[in-house]
Amino acid sequence: MSLPLIIFDCDGTLVDSEALNLRALLDVITGFGVTEYDLDQAYKLFTGLRFSKIIEKVTAQTGFTFPEDAGMRYRARVRKLAEAELQPIPGAYEMVEAAARQSKICVASNGERGNVLFSLQKVGLLDLFEEQHIFTGLMVENPKPAPDLFMLAAKELNAPAQHTLVIEDSPTGVQAGIAAGMTVWGFSGAHHDPRSQETLLMEKGAAQVFQTMTDLKEALTMKAPQIALPQNF
Repeated sequence: MSLPLIIFDCDGTLVDSEALNLRALLDVITGFGVTEYDLDQAYKLFTGLRFSKIIEKVTAQTGFTFPEDAGMRYRARVRKLAEAELQPIPGAYEMVEAAARQSKICVASNGERGNVLFSLQKVGLLDLFEEQHIFTGLMVENPKPAPDLFMLAAKELNAPAQHTLVIEDSPTGVQAGIAAGMTVWGFSGAHHDPRSQETLLMEKGAAQVFQTMTDLKEALTMKAPQIALPQNF
């Protein structure tokens, strides 16, 4: 398969950080006395959202107003957990290498830039991307599920949206890619319930969903004819 651009999400797609991030979130909000959420609910409600949007949602649902340093506490907790436990998604390095041999590649994440760069560096993936081709949430006015971040990436890499492939693990990211007019492939292998996540990503518009990076790599390199490619490729 030859494409002008392949855009990768970071958390839950390249690095196995989604559970760590949600644990950090629950640690922080529980510390403030907000105890209405468990990890399963956090996966369903908050996966793929920027921290500020999560806090808005929690405030709307609970009425609790968070202090100004909530974001700082969250980022510190994420960093501490990541330093101790962060791992790459199995097979991600080989998959991205294969993608880079045939297409331009970049990262587009709602995450805070420092955390995204740290995560990619920590698991040995940063060397696969040019730093100026790592796009993060604060670079646009509206993060995912708005299409702005993906559209910025396509513009900067001079790629037409209709021929750009997005690889995402969250409903939020799939919605953003579809809104940008791009084809989206889902990845459910990092989720605690891959099959239910696969169903959800397909419902949001993902053309295909993969549970392993090996299958995704084979689809990208057209070595797996049993995996049907979208008609516009």
